[in-house]
Amino acid sequence: MSTTKQDRRNISPETLELLRSTVIELFSQGLFHKVGIRDIAKQAGVGPQTIYKYFGNKDSLIFACITPELAELEHSIQAGVENSAGNAREKLNIFVTTFVSFYLSHRELAEIVFLTIPARQRITDPVFSDRYLVKLLEELLYEGQKQGCIRKDVAAFDLHDALQGAFTQYIIRKLFQSPVDDIPAECERLNRLIQPLITG
Repeated sequence: MSTTKQDRRNISPETLELLRSTVIELFSQGLFHKVGIRDIAKQAGVGPQTIYKYFGNKDSLIFACITPELAELEHSIQAGVENSAGNAREKLNIFVTTFVSFYLSHRELAEIVFLTIPARQRITDPVFSDRYLVKLLEELLYEGQKQGCIRKDVAAFDLHDALQGAFTQYIIRKLFQSPVDDIPAECERLNRLIQPLITG
């Protein structure tokens, strides 16, 4: 007879999904610093040791819980840009529309990304950082400058920073307003607003 102790901290995929939805619900309400592991475990119906076993700490837990949505965003933008036969400006339009519409339709995720996680951590943490999207946006700007459809009097990385700042501020403002009824129309309006910044 084996004397090996059974690990009672195993967790089913369904329970993991419940835990993930619980974390997103709690942290999107701005409760990251008020809610502890035990609170999360109690609401999700799992033991605290299970959370420590799978995630280690609260930071790792929140990153793990939002990773599927962030991967979905990255894939959507990548697919949209790669499937476009347009020039860099048109691909940039796809990038902006996909990015903004995603966060407008995933408000809880936007609350966590833009209002809960500190900006320093969002930018520097290798687990969380959206470096692929940063690189893709810069590449589109460089390519557009070569094609002549994006202004050349401003460095591409400066345009990138200006756009990133505009997107972030825009989404944060929208989080404090009523949900957008017509997301495609709103994205079209935003693309018109940034047009002078892009083309000069």
